[in-house]
Amino acid sequence: MSSSVREVTPSPNVIFRLKDVGKVYETGAGGFEALKGVSIDVSQGEFLGIVGKSGAGKSTLLNMISGISEITWGEVLFFPQSENGSNGAYKPLSIGEMSEDELAVWRGKNMGIVYQSFELLPQLDLVNNIMLPLEFAGKYQPSISRERALELLDVVELSEQANKLPAQISGGQMQRVAIARALVNDPIVIVADEPTGSLDTVTAEGIFNIFARLVDQGKTVIMVTHDVDLSPRFTRRLTISDGQLIHELVEESDDGDGTGPLSPELNVAQSDDTHLLSTYNGRSDKDNTHDTSKPAIQLRNVVKTYVNAAGEFTALRGVDMEIGYGEFVSLVGKSGSGKSTLLNMLTGIDHPTSGEVLIGGQNIYSLSESARALWRGRNVGIVFQFFQLLPTLTLLENTMLPMDYCNVYAPRERPERATELLRMVGLEEHGFDLPASVSNGQQQAAAIARSLATDPPFIVADEPTGNLDTRSADVIIRVFQQLADRGKTILVVTHDTSVTGRTDRTITISDGQLVDHAMPTERRPGEAAA
Repeated sequence: MSSSVREVTPSPNVIFRLKDVGKVYETGAGGFEALKGVSIDVSQGEFLGIVGKSGAGKSTLLNMISGISEITWGEVLFFPQSENGSNGAYKPLSIGEMSEDELAVWRGKNMGIVYQSFELLPQLDLVNNIMLPLEFAGKYQPSISRERALELLDVVELSEQANKLPAQISGGQMQRVAIARALVNDPIVIVADEPTGSLDTVTAEGIFNIFARLVDQGKTVIMVTHDVDLSPRFTRRLTISDGQLIHELVEESDDGDGTGPLSPELNVAQSDDTHLLSTYNGRSDKDNTHDTSKPAIQLRNVVKTYVNAAGEFTALRGVDMEIGYGEFVSLVGKSGSGKSTLLNMLTGIDHPTSGEVLIGGQNIYSLSESARALWRGRNVGIVFQFFQLLPTLTLLENTMLPMDYCNVYAPRERPERATELLRMVGLEEHGFDLPASVSNGQQQAAAIARSLATDPPFIVADEPTGNLDTRSADVIIRVFQQLADRGKTILVVTHDTSVTGRTDRTITISDGQLVDHAMPTERRPGEAAA
């Protein structure tokens, strides 16, 4: 089943050793070998690049190193480092023999993890996003932790953006914040999975240089990438194909084959029960009641103009819009049409230049920044295309986060509530799994569960099915339909015509203006729009 083991000569500064490591995923068609007997050493202070095409086994290899996914066979050893950078004073730890709790503690102390999709909590500002690992490691001290977060923002050259929300900064800046968060516990190893994959060339260069500086400071960085132009700049490069290492080069560039089959996609659990939300009970408090005789969402002549070095750019041009309680609405438009700007208006993330935004009858821009942040946490559930789950927290912990930060429900009730939400989306058995150990569809389902954590009346989803297979996308849309049937107001941004056909109506935006604003159609509970 596995390939032959390549003997590796020990060295005093080895930090990881993989010995004949294999990984098999079980699918309906049988077992799929994602890794086939991989043996490597990783040294302290090394900048190791792992390259290969999609499905070659790169991310699976990272998951083995960081203890996120269970090893099928073989062994991964971690060598704690002494103060002089050698491993001679400490006995190695076997990653595969550690319990989930032990792994969580070990990761929190030794590992920083950076993903392509940033994984920032949208309702927290940058400083609080960076401080999250300290809080979950039990190391949070208000003034000291904040000072540490500000220091790291300075390291990634974002100190002036500290109090902004993720949606108010660029993709490259969000990746810098993710790196700062990965460094908050001062880990000795940083693993990065395609951290430049969504960025333009200039921004990607800046991100790469941050990692290079960390290596110069003695950190060990292991980076997965598709970018062959980066290959000559790693200390060492491994090329992986079809779950096997086919090249191991030191300070050389070789394009390698890197071919291999795509890994299987495990779908969100499907339920025979048409009503996926049969166990869902919402919150009942004075903040969760609304006058349903008024529109749930109302925009009055909203204009948004951005000013930059090239002059003024108007992203929204006098938008008027109403959405009722319990409506499931899709928003479509080409890139640059104003969709994201409109979402930022509705969620209180960005200020309109003129006009009014009323949500539940409340003019949200009459609130202070802090009051609007609290309003958003309690009233708006946000779901993004890239899930934005914190990689070092279990699905259960990710789901509980909004309850903690918005102080909703008694602390003793939160685990039960979060479990109920995960059960609703077919993930009850995965509550203690980390995001990387479940499929894309399951991660998106968990993101929806988290968006419902405070029982918000409004849910905004930006391309929620964009990264999913057809079956997983179907489950996600069914959940949204049933939430609308229960009175939730759902607005989904999408390019997918199979989604728009299942909403109550579709709003089209072009060049900052609504050009098609159809009235609602009759829809039976849980079924597609007519």
